[in-house]
Amino acid sequence: MESPRNGSSRSFGPISWQQPSDWQETPPLAFNSTGVFKGVGDGQTLNQGIGVFFIYDAGVEEALVYGLSQDASLVDQGETEWKGFKGRYYKFEGNNLSFNVQVFPLGMRDLAFWNFVAGEPADEDLKTLEKILSSIDLNDRFKFSRWNSQDGTLKIYQNGNHFEGSFGEKTLEGIVIENSIFGWWKKSDSTGSVGPSRFWDGAFSGKFVEGKLQLLFSSSEDPFYSLEGTTVTFENVSGKFESSTVEEVSVTESLLCRSVYENTPFATDTAFTPFDKRIVMWSATKPFENSHIFKWEWYDPDGNLKETVYYIVAPTIETGYDYYDSVWGWMATDRFGEDAFGEWKVVVYADGKKLDESSFKLVQEPEMKTIETETFKLNVPAYTYYQLSEGVHYFILDIANLIFAEAHYETEPLNGEVYKTPNYEVNFIETSMPDYQTGQNFIYWVVQFPEKDGQYLYMSFYAPEDDFKRLESLFERILNSVELK
Repeated sequence: MESPRNGSSRSFGPISWQQPSDWQETPPLAFNSTGVFKGVGDGQTLNQGIGVFFIYDAGVEEALVYGLSQDASLVDQGETEWKGFKGRYYKFEGNNLSFNVQVFPLGMRDLAFWNFVAGEPADEDLKTLEKILSSIDLNDRFKFSRWNSQDGTLKIYQNGNHFEGSFGEKTLEGIVIENSIFGWWKKSDSTGSVGPSRFWDGAFSGKFVEGKLQLLFSSSEDPFYSLEGTTVTFENVSGKFESSTVEEVSVTESLLCRSVYENTPFATDTAFTPFDKRIVMWSATKPFENSHIFKWEWYDPDGNLKETVYYIVAPTIETGYDYYDSVWGWMATDRFGEDAFGEWKVVVYADGKKLDESSFKLVQEPEMKTIETETFKLNVPAYTYYQLSEGVHYFILDIANLIFAEAHYETEPLNGEVYKTPNYEVNFIETSMPDYQTGQNFIYWVVQFPEKDGQYLYMSFYAPEDDFKRLESLFERILNSVELK
């Protein structure tokens, strides 16, 4: 291929590439990033003739682009390829173009490389794209290799010590530790019932020695304890198998919380209630570079194992960075029964080895605390994060799911239904609205307290529709506790 026209070198995480100088650039993206594009500068929108391309192997077109402006269209320009990975090249056409982009951690084969550019690509768009693809380099931390059985039934893509692939009609994913591999498998027509997110049908383990690969497929959930099943031996495996040295993971601190925001635990606690959507065990670790299989075991007050959660953490693939320094797993509270109240224990493992454990209490009601301002006071759950911003008081219950209450003052009355609290008659409206990014429906209450000094205290309660019913009685408790000064 020809080299790209004179241009500038761009980079993101483990990737660098050469971009033609006559292409304007939107904020660079690669490897499972998220962005919103409304022009090449603040407050601008894009004009007609926007070139965009994605490189992936399968199944990621959906949810990549949404919120496309009404007078714009997405035009498929055809298929292209990079290092054996198939992708598609798109072009946005329209005026005052704006759109959002969101990508989820889909793994190495699902999303190899993608970027967004703004400008007027040459008429032969795919050839221009090929010039950019020919200039892409990966740093030493990001290495692709693949290996296949002689009869073609086994196909594996390996990046570092993380791999994905297939064996006949089975889908595979796992990790490499020295010359051994561990992971999960699923039939192509199955919805799965075990492993991470209950997506898989079973676990497998194997060993690679002198070109021979032996795999043990079982219906068990834990790949490190698969003892019985079906053994398959591949005598001649082509391609380069990358052995991976043992990397120990160690925990420096573990906390229990309600959600994690930007790798930081939110609303930490040692007591939780059915009002909480989930209970999260967050662990800070010494930085690790390889991919690892983490497992969390949740034990009820009688010592019974009630939930097992698995996750493969793959630093470079998921983040574009060289290491991880925290991990977390959670249990949804809707899995609790009536006999669940009491002392629980949760244990975290990496690659089958125990790292740490924590305990917490499950209680019926949350501990409350009083928030007092110059003009009102009220009671909220003790874990709630309180923030004052430009005259608006925020009481955040769950930062990951946007569950919060807020209070502010207005001079106009609210025309709503009458609701009686222990202290006041208030005007009340319940309504709903979709989230503009996800389309998820939110329910919210708007409440207006009696006038004082020409102003009305307004309170609002927000939660996704699925969560609102669970939290409604808690919202009522907060509302009934309000006292004006």
